[in-house]
Amino acid sequence: MESSRLRYRPLAPADLDAFHGLVRDDHVRRYLLDGALLPRTWSEERVRASLALQARCGVGLWLVDEAASGALVGFCGFMEIPETHPVPELVYALFERFTGRGYATEMARACVAGARAAGLGEIWAGVDEVNAASLRVLEKVGFQPVRVLQGAFGNLLSLRLPLTP
Repeated sequence: MESSRLRYRPLAPADLDAFHGLVRDDHVRRYLLDGALLPRTWSEERVRASLALQARCGVGLWLVDEAASGALVGFCGFMEIPETHPVPELVYALFERFTGRGYATEMARACVAGARAAGLGEIWAGVDEVNAASLRVLEKVGFQPVRVLQGAFGNLLSLRLPLTP
C-alpha cells in the first residue's frame, strides 16, 4: 500500500510494542476500542490475526508512518470482527497530534485500493454515530450506511463500499 504523504508497513511480530502503544493511547481507544484499556495479549492476538488474514485474503493491518518525519502516525487496514460483519472490516486510528491533516482519509483510500488489488468484492466499516470525523472520512471514500446497530456509545453505523460494479 502507498499514498502520497504516508508509508505503510504490514503489522509484524516485531511491531508489537508500537502497535500496543497505539491501542493503549487515549485518543485511539476513545472510539475504536470503546474506551477499553486492553492487555498486551489482545495486541499479540491482533498481530497473529492480521498475519493470518493477510495470508488468507491479501489484507491485514499496517502501521503507518509519516513520510517526511518517519514518525508513527497510526495504523489502518482490516480486522475480522464477526460480531458486526462476516467479512474483514476497515479500521484506522491515529495519534491525536496527526488529526486534522487528512491522514485518516489518505489511509482509508490506501486501504480501499489495497482491498481492490487483493480482489475483495466489498468492504464494510463500523463507526459510532457520535464519531462525526470518522463518519466524514468513510463518506468521502464512498461508503454508504446500511444498518444501525447498538454500540457502546449509542448508534453504531454499519457502512458498505462495493468494490466491483
